[in-house]
Amino acid sequence: MQKTHLALLLAGFTLTPLATKAGPVQDDFSTWISNTYQTDFGGSPYLAFLELAPRTKTDNTLFSQIIVRPLIGYKVTKQLQLWLGYTWQGEYSEQTDFEMATNDAMQQVQWIDNWTPQLNFQYRFRLEQRFFADEGDVGHRMRHRFRFVYSIPDSQAYLIALDELFVYFNSIDAGRLARSVQTGINQNRSYVGVGYKVTKNLNVDTGYQLQYIHNYGSPDVTNHVWLTNINVNF
Repeated sequence: MQKTHLALLLAGFTLTPLATKAGPVQDDFSTWISNTYQTDFGGSPYLAFLELAPRTKTDNTLFSQIIVRPLIGYKVTKQLQLWLGYTWQGEYSEQTDFEMATNDAMQQVQWIDNWTPQLNFQYRFRLEQRFFADEGDVGHRMRHRFRFVYSIPDSQAYLIALDELFVYFNSIDAGRLARSVQTGINQNRSYVGVGYKVTKNLNVDTGYQLQYIHNYGSPDVTNHVWLTNINVNF
């Protein structure tokens, strides 16, 4: 069993694309804050979730976007969860305000398991149907994420690491999205951080996230993110 767990861990983190491609790569620095709220309505199999996530860009000098993501879910077993939801990705600029927001329908499968009393493993597979502003074509994207949380013994602190790969199933070949929505790898996010269980219902973690965005016909982007997650469960 331990060998299986190790194989899954290595599979997750070796999926991170290495930034060794020929050609220029653009660097940026930003701050993301993810506020999540989740409930199982007092121990029922039904779930509800909401994420609110503001983000910056351009070396933390500009407000970039805010994510609003409500979901409803169902616990099939203790480990397996099924989810349906919606994402409003509010892309902000002074010229257009939030007029270029993207609306996503999404479906999600999530597996959560305690491998040991200290080590929690989570795998999440998500499908998105992306409806872009001023664009007739729909983008179809897959995301899969491996997440590990290690609770430090005799402490309320924990260590967290995750890796998430984004892949488009189709291309948009004309217009403003032609260089970003193409079949294949869209981006990868790798995060390491340290957290603290403030109360039974509230935990906070913060750390570094490397976001690598693969573009077509323009420079790729390496985004260095200071990420903070504030999670409320009730």
